[in-house]
Parts: sequence; structure tokens; C-alpha cells
Amino acid sequence: MIRIFQIGLAIEAFLNLAGAITFVLYPEWCLSFAVADEHSGVPRSSSVLWQIYGVLVLSLTVPLILCIPDSEGVAERRRIIFQTLIAGEVLIEAVLLQHISNPEMSGFTLTSLSLSAVFLLPALSWHTFATYIKPGLMSSDRFPSAKPPKKTR
Repeated sequence: MIRIFQIGLAIEAFLNLAGAITFVLYPEWCLSFAVADEHSGVPRSSSVLWQIYGVLVLSLTVPLILCIPDSEGVAERRRIIFQTLIAGEVLIEAVLLQHISNPEMSGFTLTSLSLSAVFLLPALSWHTFATYIKPGLMSSDRFPSAKPPKKTR
């Protein structure tokens, strides 16, 4: 039986794929909404870096997709994947907050930096909740975990 958690993984994977494919194929269009200097346009170097970011999102989505089906040891794999995503999201938030404090030096608008930080929070919250607050969500009904999930207080 498909659990709500698996549906959540599938939705997250779909959103990642939709966004990342757009980042890779149309980087200038994506960045045109965020670049502070409207007259000079999107620098080519920024477009290349945005495409690389899109490829990284696609790469991180592969293990997410692979852990959708229930299997033996799936809870441990899901936990490792979510911990990896949490680490990346926390570091991205730190970089965004640094640039929010001085947007003139970033080349991006304050609005685009702020929205990027805000839009990342639901994913970070979900990954943190499932990993540290309700780790039992990651377990399989058909394949019990070798060890009980850790509870944090």
C-alpha cells in the first residue's frame, strides 16, 4: 500500500524535476526575474552556473526517486537522503541570508533573494520534521527497519 510519505516523495521529485529542467533549458529566462541590473541582462556566467545548479537538483532527485518504493532498508536510505538535503538547504539558506544583508553586492534583487530563502523553507521544514521529529514516517510497512528510528527531544 502506498503511504502518504511515498506520495510526498513523488510530489517533491516531480517539483524538483519540473524546476530543474526549466533551470537547465531556460537559465536566462529564470534569472531575468532576479537580476538587479535590468539594462545589462543576465551575464552568461550566471546562466552557466544556474544550469549547473539545475543539474545538481536533478542529480539529488535521483536518489529521492529511488527511495519511493518500499524495500528492505528503505528507512535508512531515506534518512541519509534527507540528511543530505537538509545540509544543502541549511547552507543555501546561510548564503542567501548573507546576501540578503547586502543585496547590492550580490547582483540580485532583494526581492529575489528573499523569495528564494522563503521558498526553500517548506522543503527544509519537511526534511527536518521527517528526519528528526517523526522519523517513523520514513519506515516501510512491509519491511520493518533493522533498528527503531531515533527520537530526538
